[in-house]
Amino acid sequence: MEGDGVWPSGLNKMRLRPWLEVPSYLVAALLCAWFSNTFAGPTRRLSWWPKESVRPAASSTQIPSAASPLHSSAPSVATPALPLPKTVRPAAESKVEAPRAAPAPDPKTDWWTRFPPLVNETQADIRGDEAAWLHAHGARFVDARRTSIYTLGHISGAKNLPAWEDGLPEKVDQLTLFTADLKVPVVVYCSGGDCHDSHLVAQKLWLAGFRNLRIYVDGFPDWEARKLPVTQGEKP
Repeated sequence: MEGDGVWPSGLNKMRLRPWLEVPSYLVAALLCAWFSNTFAGPTRRLSWWPKESVRPAASSTQIPSAASPLHSSAPSVATPALPLPKTVRPAAESKVEAPRAAPAPDPKTDWWTRFPPLVNETQADIRGDEAAWLHAHGARFVDARRTSIYTLGHISGAKNLPAWEDGLPEKVDQLTLFTADLKVPVVVYCSGGDCHDSHLVAQKLWLAGFRNLRIYVDGFPDWEARKLPVTQGEKP
């Protein structure tokens, strides 16, 4: 080592040549940078010279909007409006009324047409066919025979008013009370033939107000022979 203020010979040479030292560092730095940039990946590699930014040219192709037609020069064709579907309503069902049954004939009308109330006589005679018709149409029947004979068999529905037994007036009044119309036909019968008990009872009924009395002259024997409805016992 030399005296104070004196640098070694090597150092003195470097210090004495600064113009050579600085360019050497720059060259070395540039070489290192080049070498590192050359072998770097494409994403990390730097460009040595700045490049002009290239903007993409505006496309001349315009995307037609939804409101504008594709070809403005083509004539616009109006889309015909589709007709709305018509609501088809089912036809109203016609109500077919069932044929009404013919009204039942009024027995009173049939009675008064065929057997009108008597005017100039108190009673009139009828035969078996007429008696059967009246019975089928609900006319009232009166049996003038004795009770003991009545119970053995009588016309079904007939009321017993024996001509020769006690209590006849009371039974006549009772029959009158339960008869709404005294002009409807009332058939009185007995044993037929020479029996006149039916005439006697019919006379009592006429005095009570009955005005359509019919005498079944052939009586119960004829009815029984025709095999028409017969009832036994005390009840009609």
